Order: sequence, then C-alpha cells, then structure tokens
Amino acid sequence: MASFANAKDSERLSGLILSRIEGDRSHVCVQAARIDLKATSVVRAASACATHRPDAPPLGARFEIGSISKAFVGVLAAEMAARGELKRDEPLTALLAPETGLAKDAVPDITLADLLTHTSGLPPLPPGFRPAHPLNPYADVSAPLIYGGLAQVKLPPREARRYAYSNWAFLMLSDLLARRAGKPFDELLRERVLAPLGMHDTLVARNDALSLGRFANGVATPAWDVPVAFAGAGGLRSTIDDMALFARAMLGDVPDTAPPSLQQALRTSREKLRDGNAQVDLGWGWHLRKRPGAAPLVFHNGMTYGASAMLVLDIAQQRGAITLADAGGGFDDLALRILDGSTPLLAARRPAALDLPLARAAAGRYQLAPNFILTMSVDDNRLYAQATGQDRFELLQDARGEYYTTGANDILIRLRRGEAGKVEGLTLFQGGAALPAPRLE
Repeated sequence: MASFANAKDSERLSGLILSRIEGDRSHVCVQAARIDLKATSVVRAASACATHRPDAPPLGARFEIGSISKAFVGVLAAEMAARGELKRDEPLTALLAPETGLAKDAVPDITLADLLTHTSGLPPLPPGFRPAHPLNPYADVSAPLIYGGLAQVKLPPREARRYAYSNWAFLMLSDLLARRAGKPFDELLRERVLAPLGMHDTLVARNDALSLGRFANGVATPAWDVPVAFAGAGGLRSTIDDMALFARAMLGDVPDTAPPSLQQALRTSREKLRDGNAQVDLGWGWHLRKRPGAAPLVFHNGMTYGASAMLVLDIAQQRGAITLADAGGGFDDLALRILDGSTPLLAARRPAALDLPLARAAAGRYQLAPNFILTMSVDDNRLYAQATGQDRFELLQDARGEYYTTGANDILIRLRRGEAGKVEGLTLFQGGAALPAPRLE
C-alpha cells in the first residue's frame, strides 16, 4: 500500500481544494491526491468541502469515477493483447460472440483500436437508447440494445472518421473483452488489473458504502446502476487510496508481483494509438493532452449526475494528481492545478445576485431544435425560461455569470455573446448533453 502525507502536507492540499470550491452551490466535498515519485514515495492526500457538511465523506470513502472506467478498460485490453488473447487491429466481427445473433455483413467495419480511441464513427449512444429512469440512465441497457443498434448505423468511410467520444463503444468493449476471456467483466478486471495492483477497494457496478452524490445545483441524486457486462463505460467506484495506487502504477511504480503482461499493458496503454484533434491524441482508453514544447499529459476524467473525477499524469516528470468529488459539474481544473501550480483555477460556482441588465438583454427565444424553442423572460426582477410544451421554471445566476436551476432537472445555461456584447445564442447543459441554440430575432 502507498504511504500518505503528514498532517502539514494535507493541510496545504486541503487549502488548495478549498480555494477552488469554497461556497460552491453544489455543496461538494472533494478528495484529492498528489504524487511526485521523483521527490518522494509519499502520496499527499486531503479533502475539503464547499460548505459545512455533517455528512462529509471520510478520507478514503468510495466514489463513482464515471468515465475513468474507460482507462481501466484500456489497460485490460492492453493486458489481454500482451498475452496474445486479442490484437489491436482485430475486427469487431471477430470479437463478437455468436450469441449476439448478428450476421457478419450487419456488423460495421470497426476494429478494437477504433473502439478504444473513439474513432469508430459510432455515435455517443446506440439507437433506441431511451432510459426507463432518466436519473439512472444505464440501469436497463442490455445486449439487444447494445448490439442490435450496430445493424442500424451507417458509418462514414474509414478515411473520413474522426475522433468523436462514444460511450456506446465502451459499453460494448467491457462485454467484448469479458466474452473473449470467458468470464464476467468484474471478475476479469479484478483478476488481471485490480488485485495485482492492490486495488481491493475498487468495485465494478456495486454501490457498497458509496458516497451519496448530488447534482451541480446541490440537489441529491441517486448513484447510477450499470450492468456488470457494460460497466466499462462508467460503472467503476473507487477510493482516493486505490486511485493513487493506479496512478503510481501508470507512472511506473508497479508492484514486483504484478505479472509481466500487466506491466507491459500499463506502459502500452498510455502510448499514442491514434491522432485525435487539436487538443488531444488517443491511447488505449486514455486521452493524451497536447502541450506546446512538452510531452502530453495522460488523463481521463469522469462524471455521473452525482459525482466528478479526474486522473492526470505527467509521465516524464513522474507526477500525478487525482480528484474525486461527490457532485457533478466537473473539477478537472483542480486536478491540473495540483499537478502543475501554474494552471489557473476556475471560480467556484457560488450563488450570485441576478444581473438584471444582462438578464433583460438575454430575454428572447432560442432554437434548441427545429420545433423546440426555449423562451427566456424577466418577470418581477426574476429570470425565467420555458421550453416548448413545458412549464416555466426560474433561473438563478452563479458567480461565473451562468444560469442554473434548483430542481432535479439540473439545467445549466451559458450565454454566447458577440464582439459587441450582444447575446447571440446560448448552450444548454443537461444530463451530460450540450445543446447549442441560436437566438431567434
């Protein structure tokens, strides 16, 4: 197990966390760790809460880590490749088991590497994805939904495919790897990755002793239930201690008892596998954040409705940072600041008084879809919004100048302004989706 920092180190890190979140409207608690293997074998870990919380999770509590689960899938795939159990250019037709019932000519031209790097051309979610319980969106996903959609999609030609983030790809991947190995995904991941790294508190698709989450507006929300087979898209739960062990292993501090296939996979998974875009390239489930004049940062973030997580690694400097939070909204900038003190921090999303002149300037109609209009209006010095066919709701303002709701729908609205300051449109964020809407004159 990793050793952790003394009280003074923890106090300094707690102060940095608090400087980012104090007063945040989510009432979030954040746990964080910093690793600097060139300087010390000790992990600096700490926690802080935005407001007084009698229910603050103890240091070492378990959190949803969302899409950081995809990085574990990438390491597992690399480990299986190191054993010769699969190949990175293996086609999807070879990975699919006969019980999926798909004819080969109904399966798109996709390889394992395409899925691992979000370059398959698949959309974010399969056709027909309509959760029975919107606050628990993956609870009812099934093999017919995941694989049946393959026959319904028409992909662009391979040369025209670009990086486009796809949860669907990783919903498939965890199941495909498990089918190839002949055992459930949770058992396979525990046997090949978690247990050899000493990560005994990391669970797949189980909510045992899980910290309760909240939306970015502070309203409590249930944890996500993800079927074990498809948990690679975002179904892992972990602790700051276990995530520190994973980070150390990715940085090269691997237990001597780890099998050679895992040691090779930890190195392979962080290497560039595909080009991405101007900001990132892609490894095996990892993103490689480009930096001018420096090696890229290896990272993955994760977010559910009630939790946010970030793991970022500077391989060359053997440094890493982790943040785990019991609220949505994202705190990636904090992990980057812990890794590199020159990275700016975003302002906490503190409640603020409504800027009435701006609110009046924003009043108008915005087109979210062809037949779906959002109308914003000011009434009795309060700002309201109403979507086509829905009830009106109040919008509050935070310190970033963004608008949010206080109900369980957890909507965030960010205005888009032109050079002269005129409001030209907005982006509505809800449930992980970002919907741009131009203003209608």
